[in-house]
Amino acid sequence: MKNPNALAEAQSASEVFDVMLPPQSEGFDIFTMKGVPTGEAKARALVHRDKDWHRSVHVWLVDRAAQQVALQKRSPNKDTFPNRWDISAAGHIESGQDSVDTAVRELAEELGVVTTRDELEFAFTVPAAQAGLGGCNCFEDVYFLERALDVEMAIGEAEVTAVKWMGLGELEAKMRAGDADIVPRDPVYVQAFFAHLATKYAATR
Repeated sequence: MKNPNALAEAQSASEVFDVMLPPQSEGFDIFTMKGVPTGEAKARALVHRDKDWHRSVHVWLVDRAAQQVALQKRSPNKDTFPNRWDISAAGHIESGQDSVDTAVRELAEELGVVTTRDELEFAFTVPAAQAGLGGCNCFEDVYFLERALDVEMAIGEAEVTAVKWMGLGELEAKMRAGDADIVPRDPVYVQAFFAHLATKYAATR
């Protein structure tokens, strides 16, 4: 099935991001804090070149009964972490845009999964310094969405080459071990991610 929302390219040079102040060295509350904008906006390539802090969204599809989450394999043409398994869907928040609207859009563009603002559950925001690891420096807004393993998907082939479901235990082991096939995540992210899943998405009996 063709994805009518898919982008034609792995990333757009026309994207402009709001530059954020770097996170404070300690005391960042991932449940209440979002980062502070500088008032400057710059093109994607310049933000990444200069290792500026900016914002992104992560959306994880969760099957509660199966205790699995969906992962996408990033296109070889992506400018960060190409060919690696990653979040179900993700993307940068463009200048002047809203976080949750970006999450809804990215899910449709990358996986062909249509949802609404009200369905998405916001969990936390983690400032992740990944410019030195092949990524970028982002305040990452993390959302969850319940869907079954048989949810219909249509990948946006310019950005994503494959999708698979993985058990939570297997994914946690890979993330904590720094598996080279998985996009690395900040330790604070990993801890908060699996704690949230254990609390909110425990298997029903």
